[in-house]
Amino acid sequence: MAASKEMTVAIEEMRDVLQKISSSMEGLSKRIDEMADEIQRVKESQNEMLAGLALYERGRRLKEDLGLGEKRSSAKRSAWENIEAYCRNCMKMVPIIEPTTTLIDGRTTVKAKCKNCRTMVIRTII
Repeated sequence: MAASKEMTVAIEEMRDVLQKISSSMEGLSKRIDEMADEIQRVKESQNEMLAGLALYERGRRLKEDLGLGEKRSSAKRSAWENIEAYCRNCMKMVPIIEPTTTLIDGRTTVKAKCKNCRTMVIRTII
C-alpha cells in the first residue's frame, strides 16, 4: 500500500514535469514559427532588392547603348519621344508621354501614357 502511494506520487510528479516540458515546447515551437516567418520576410526583401538592382543595371546599360548621359536631359527626352507604343483606345501606334521603365519577367518594359488620349500603354523594349 505504501509502495502504491509512492508510485502514485511519483506518477503525479512526472505528469507535472511532462506538462511543464510540453508547455515550454509549445512556446519554443511558436518562437521557431515566428523566426521562420521573419526569415521568409528577409528573403522576400532580399529578392526585391536584387530585382531592383538588376533593373537599375539594365536601365544603366540601356542608357549606355542609347548613348544617353545623365548630363543631357534634353537628349533623354528626345530619345523617349521617338518611342511609340500601341494604344488600345486609339487602335494604332502612338507617341508616348510620362514614360517609366520596369522589369517584368526579366524584360525591360516602358509604361507610359498615350500622347493623344492619355490611356496607359506598355511597350517591351528588351
